[in-house]
Amino acid sequence: MSNQRVSVLPYPAQGHVNSLMNFSRKLAERGFKILFVNTDFNHKRIMASLAEQDSLVGSNIELLSIPDGLGPEENRNDLGKLCSALMNTMPGLLEKFIEDINVDDTHSISCIVADVNMGWALEVAKKLGIRGAVLWTASAAMFALQYSIPRMIDDGFMDCNGTPFQKRKFQLSPSMPTMDVDQIFWSNMGDEENQKHIFHYVKGFTKISNLTDWWLCNTTYELEPGALSFLPKLLPIGPFIGNSHRARSLGQFWKEDLSCLNWLNQHPPYSVIYLAFGSFTLFNPKQFKELALGLNSPTDLFFGSCVQMAIAA
Repeated sequence: MSNQRVSVLPYPAQGHVNSLMNFSRKLAERGFKILFVNTDFNHKRIMASLAEQDSLVGSNIELLSIPDGLGPEENRNDLGKLCSALMNTMPGLLEKFIEDINVDDTHSISCIVADVNMGWALEVAKKLGIRGAVLWTASAAMFALQYSIPRMIDDGFMDCNGTPFQKRKFQLSPSMPTMDVDQIFWSNMGDEENQKHIFHYVKGFTKISNLTDWWLCNTTYELEPGALSFLPKLLPIGPFIGNSHRARSLGQFWKEDLSCLNWLNQHPPYSVIYLAFGSFTLFNPKQFKELALGLNSPTDLFFGSCVQMAIAA
């Protein structure tokens, strides 16, 4: 096992990197050698944010990177542009990256574990004759939604660009909760052109996922029995939770901010609610006010930095 090298490829967003890093640590604890491949842009952020005690991440995890296809000043929060750049640039670069490493048979990569949103890496793995797996970092229900796109188009639920024909609630399976058309994630990602780019990027991974039998998900059966019954091939292996200081900090885009600890320590246990909605979430003033009113209670409310940044944007 000590000779097995696995290349792990996260989607370039903080929550995805965190999940894939925690998964990688579990593999490393079992003797696998991990090549954790970020984009150049995020790799520089991670290396700059590492605490002094985290500068050596251990012999079993190596942090590496390849370009994402965007210039240093381009907006990586423009998901349509980011997805197009990833598809146009990274497959060829990843192939060359692996070929260069595999010249040395004693250190060759035997498997690629790709974020589902980087599913094109399975095509690279197949071309190079190595094994591949996909890992979904969110809920099984969201994977089921994404995987059902071709069927939803064939059934006349949405057009070929992901736009539903009717505003209504729907259900992928009797065993799963209903979903609201207005909350489909690719329909809430900017203007119509941007949504189209994101939808076609996502849609392509349904077919690509079938290149492997290893579908992994950061969930548990107890949390999502209906979705996992709907997709029995999806293996729940979550939750990925770090259990040490280094596990929490490794892979972060920003330096750890401990300024909230004094404030937290002034409150009794179970009296604080922490809310975080991801680094791409945007709130308008009305939504923010409704959220605050909905949570209005004697309980103190502390918003994570990613939400503050999104609101400020």
